[in-house]
Amino acid sequence: MSQSPERATVEMAPGQPRRAKGLTASGGLWQQLPGRLLSSTLLIGLTIAALFFFPPWCFALTLMTLAALALFEFFTMVRNRGILVHRPLAIGLGVVFMGLVAWRSVLEHHIASGSLLSQNATMLNWSWDIFWPATIVIIFMRQFTRQNTFEALSGLATTLFGLAYICGLMSYVSYLRAFKGGEGAWLLAYLVFVTKMGDVGALLIGRSLGRHTLVPRISPRKTIEGFVGGVLVSAISAAAAAPMVSRFHHSAPIGFAVGLLLGVFGQLGDLAESLIKRDCQIKDSAQLFPGLGGILDVIDSLLFTAPLFYAVLIYG
Repeated sequence: MSQSPERATVEMAPGQPRRAKGLTASGGLWQQLPGRLLSSTLLIGLTIAALFFFPPWCFALTLMTLAALALFEFFTMVRNRGILVHRPLAIGLGVVFMGLVAWRSVLEHHIASGSLLSQNATMLNWSWDIFWPATIVIIFMRQFTRQNTFEALSGLATTLFGLAYICGLMSYVSYLRAFKGGEGAWLLAYLVFVTKMGDVGALLIGRSLGRHTLVPRISPRKTIEGFVGGVLVSAISAAAAAPMVSRFHHSAPIGFAVGLLLGVFGQLGDLAESLIKRDCQIKDSAQLFPGLGGILDVIDSLLFTAPLFYAVLIYG
């Protein structure tokens, strides 16, 4: 199986996980630090601008662009794995879905701050109840045009999974941004801050104190100490930033509890992408951001925390 030349590959013997090349416990971290700082500063600036200074349509375009790039990275990974996916079609469908969600939730501000079952939740019902069945039919029709039916099921299933994994979960970012009362931007800023602080905590604590691997067959570099440290850093960050969220009544204990949940799910999101990359035998989804990897490497934890945070705000 050939790998794209610009991607770092990881040679692995069956049943014998190895560390990714060039990333030893301490040296690799310090070598990557300048790139990580530069990439992080750029991403933080873009996030703040998109949330607080750009008009809603710019935020929607930003989200659609991120979804398209993440889909491209995902489907490139699985194609290098040897799975025949419908990459151009799937990316197009993903962008359409994110555009529809943005149009209804962000540009029109019609999302409700109440139950998903309320009359004001038609946007959610419409986008999920019509788009996804139509997408399944379209992907099957595309498969019909292929002369070779070899591994058709794996291609169909992986294409749909990629759309659900990236666009389905990312759509909750739009739902959060569109909360009424002008608090959507602050809710998203809170979510990004808590989630990414957990990522930083897991990295630093795992590299400095990590001794026991978490799931070595998936990621031999992730440790139990890093996992617990990341969750605690998320919880402490959430408690400190609780005044940003009026729905928490500016309560640090409530913020701490929410932070624990976000911390756990953020670490699970990171582990989930590691599982995909492990199966595809690559280290990073892309080399877009020095020290960080690709778009999917940056947003993997947010894909899991955004739906959870939305559920906490709606039903908590």
